[in-house]
Amino acid sequence: MIQHHPTEQTLLAYATGTLPEALAIVTATHLAKCRLCQSALGTLEATGGVLIDELSPVPLSGDALDRLFARTGESASLPPPVLHPELPAPLNRVALGRWWPVGIGVRYRPLQTAGAAWGGLILAQPGRSLPKHGHKGRELTCILAGSFADGSGHYQAGDLSEPVTDHDVPPTVTGHEPCLCIIASEGMHLRGLLGRVQRLIG
Repeated sequence: MIQHHPTEQTLLAYATGTLPEALAIVTATHLAKCRLCQSALGTLEATGGVLIDELSPVPLSGDALDRLFARTGESASLPPPVLHPELPAPLNRVALGRWWPVGIGVRYRPLQTAGAAWGGLILAQPGRSLPKHGHKGRELTCILAGSFADGSGHYQAGDLSEPVTDHDVPPTVTGHEPCLCIIASEGMHLRGLLGRVQRLIG
């Protein structure tokens, strides 16, 4: 049972296409599993459609009809191929880099996306924690397998974490299985020794 969901503001940004690509991929991963958020998204999209219908008409350019007819012969674009069949949709169609160690028992695999936010897979072994860190903007994490806990609660497969404060209590893997997550952030500042290294390298 999914217990944690994106905020209404994040769902609205997703519905209007204003979320950075990495954050949108994390949100879409949660949506693929969550009927509650699928329903909420449908309501937001329907509301947007009503608002568009109420806008005043805008004159078309003189060649609009010719350009439309010129495109009728174009073939429909195909969905991107499945690159990672071991991952759930939509992650199975997203380009990923190689795995990198980021600490004892923790590995990171970056998403190859455009936009201001960065993202990637994190695989952490039981009992391992991510570093203490703060946020510069939104951070979204969707759990694919396993579970973790932090100062705001306990998260299991399908849950989406959207912290509103810094991680004074770092996310720590719970249970006896590794935790696999997809994470995206608009900016993260590490604390302690890692934070000093981060500031040195920029």
